[in-house]
Amino acid sequence: MNTKILKYTALIVFSLLWLLGFSTHISKWLYEKGLIKDDYRYGDLYRFSNLPQFRVLKQPCISEKKEVSQPNTALYLIGDSFTEEGRIEAQDFISGSFKRFFIGHQPYIKLDKTKKNVLIIETVERHFRERFATPYKNLTFKEPSTKQNLDAKLKQLKSDFWYNTERHESVLFASDFFLTIKEWKAILNDRLFDRTDGNVVVSKDKKNIFYELDARSNGITSTFDKISDKEIALLVENVNRTYDFYKQNGFDEVYLTIAPNKSSILGKDLGEYNHLIERIQKNPSLHMPIFDIYTPFSTSRKMLYDVGDTHWNCEGKEIWINAVNQKL
Repeated sequence: MNTKILKYTALIVFSLLWLLGFSTHISKWLYEKGLIKDDYRYGDLYRFSNLPQFRVLKQPCISEKKEVSQPNTALYLIGDSFTEEGRIEAQDFISGSFKRFFIGHQPYIKLDKTKKNVLIIETVERHFRERFATPYKNLTFKEPSTKQNLDAKLKQLKSDFWYNTERHESVLFASDFFLTIKEWKAILNDRLFDRTDGNVVVSKDKKNIFYELDARSNGITSTFDKISDKEIALLVENVNRTYDFYKQNGFDEVYLTIAPNKSSILGKDLGEYNHLIERIQKNPSLHMPIFDIYTPFSTSRKMLYDVGDTHWNCEGKEIWINAVNQKL
């Protein structure tokens, strides 16, 4: 009898542990209740590397709600992780309304013709060449059918409740205790074998850590990959065609903003920067207006990125928000 109870108890416990890897909603609830730690509290790059010198707790960005001085402006943002929910909120802007979509999705939107409709397309530098290899036309203005709506909901449901090993590991091993053990392993690999996690690159002076995708020596995502003038011309043409597409579909203003790779600003000792952002922004053929974030980042003496993360810190984020509100 005791053996049977033990078996069923073990089955229930391991079933619950297994369930944790299925849903972001479950992990979010556990975090909100204080039962687990935020796996990204020290940054995504620390999370990959577990190198203790980059274990710096990210500070929450506390910004006052902006006064709505442009109530008749509807602001739409297509962006990646730099402008995701939790980093950027409606209260950061002076517009009357704000809607944000992930740059990889294809949402339907219906513009209010009584308002001034403004669109911002934000992309991190490392994915710019991929995203503008063709004109970026992900927003759709044709109302989806019932079947398309159902398919989208089923796809989202599958995404929300699909087993994910990384999610499972995050829930179970995100405590400081387990992180310390991971750090011991990372230190041994670094000092004995000069080896770090494959997802990161550490600067030669050991002061900065970068995402391998943009800090590698070459490749379409690399900060240091050589780009021909011919490709730059094609990218600019596709940006212009993107601009024309959204203007023709009802937007009053359309802007582009390229978030600089951390390695473009702080990785000078890793290679020769290809100056992608400047070559796009200063190209005489470019028609789309831009928010220039590269210049204030590259000329600032302040640290504008989180120590253990790929993303800008609170001060860096505020530079971008102020640029947007000035345009609005």
